Amino acid sequence: MPSPFSRRAVLASAGAFAATPVLAVSPVPYTPAGAAWEAADPAAAGLDAAKLNAAVDAAMAARSRGVLVLRGGRIVLERYAAGWGEDRSLEVASVGKSLVAVLIAMAIDDGRIRSLDQPAADFIPSWRGGPKANITLRHLMSMTSGLDDTGLALRNVAGDQYALNAAAPEKDLPGTTWRYNTAVYHLCFHVLASAVGEPFEAYAQKKLLGPLGMTRTTWLTNQGQGTNGPVTNYYTAVCSARDLGRFGLFAQRHGQWAGRQLVSRQAFDTLIAPSQALNPAYGLLWWENAKPGVDAAGRGAGLRFPGSPSDTFAALGAGGQAVMVVPSRDLVIIRQGDPPGAEAMLPNLLAGVVGAVKA
Repeated sequence: MPSPFSRRAVLASAGAFAATPVLAVSPVPYTPAGAAWEAADPAAAGLDAAKLNAAVDAAMAARSRGVLVLRGGRIVLERYAAGWGEDRSLEVASVGKSLVAVLIAMAIDDGRIRSLDQPAADFIPSWRGGPKANITLRHLMSMTSGLDDTGLALRNVAGDQYALNAAAPEKDLPGTTWRYNTAVYHLCFHVLASAVGEPFEAYAQKKLLGPLGMTRTTWLTNQGQGTNGPVTNYYTAVCSARDLGRFGLFAQRHGQWAGRQLVSRQAFDTLIAPSQALNPAYGLLWWENAKPGVDAAGRGAGLRFPGSPSDTFAALGAGGQAVMVVPSRDLVIIRQGDPPGAEAMLPNLLAGVVGAVKA
């Protein structure tokens, strides 16, 4: 589903874009207000400008459309490919999982969901009274539901995605295997809407997109045909790099934005901690670097971000879409673009930016 784009010039660095003042770094936490976003000179922000540029140069050469680096909340480097710019949005693939995870945590804070251990069957009636009644929200969000996604489409479902995915057969008992399962995750959109009693988009706008000022984010959906008529099928989000930067800054601050705790810190921190022992590199629809594990394909046992601090966590999507957060270095790094052709591109970008930190 294409997004409406407008034309922008290529931006070589944070200091190159218009109407964004470059300021000395302040010890006071900064949050962008409205469309304006302050920039800071990399050196003033405690970064080695040459190392920072080298890391971003390599990422741009690997088919990136945009790379954004924040420190102290301010933009220290922003670079786009030709024909791209801050006002253009791109599908973020599984980065959308992390957006949905935050919204579920908010619904728990709101009392609309009792806990992560509430049976998903409370929101999926077809699961009641059978073996699937043992599947909890935690199982759905930690990729341990045990359901088989064979044959389930991830885009452009002609029928009722919710009904089709809910009918996925059991392959393993809940909690006994870890298997990345995007089709089953898509049920979370419908679970959330059922829990809060309003359309998913309305809740997301009220609780997250609106407060963060994510004005260039939309939800990737299509209309399917269900038993009782047309239905909305949900897949992911379409975001600009700066909108992802806002989300990353909110995540770096453990759910806080402009002095307001939009989701409780405890609830947010649960999302980014190892969620189970089967793949400790996976939290609840987030990836983390505290413990080694495997990637989405079940390969490459080890740390997801070797060379980066253990507190690093990330929202990752197919094709190298990424929101990478390093709280101990006060960094948020966004990458959007086409598949880079090398799996090490994101870890290398992250390690390069971390390596540029001088103070």
